[in-house]
Amino acid sequence: MFKTHDYAFQIEVTIKAIFNCDKYDIGGIADANFIERQPFIAIALVLGNFYNKIDISYKEKIDDFFGKYYSEMGKSISEIGEDKIKEIVKDFNSIVSTI
Repeated sequence: MFKTHDYAFQIEVTIKAIFNCDKYDIGGIADANFIERQPFIAIALVLGNFYNKIDISYKEKIDDFFGKYYSEMGKSISEIGEDKIKEIVKDFNSIVSTI
């Protein structure tokens, strides 16, 4: 079994940096325990925060990200699986780092 909390923590660190918040701010969405159960809520919060503030090329990257991983929405990290969550976290961080 893979360590789902480690992947959730990676997303938590990104969210806390983006919003300059603690893990219990933003209704606890930045908390790894929440992210472990609902990673796409947290990811959508971050990407949605930028969506109307960026140019069209970045919007397309965000749209492509959600299109690519649409079938994983609503799943926990353990349901998504290790290989797929690695890919999701990599792509998510790639988008965030370029905005």
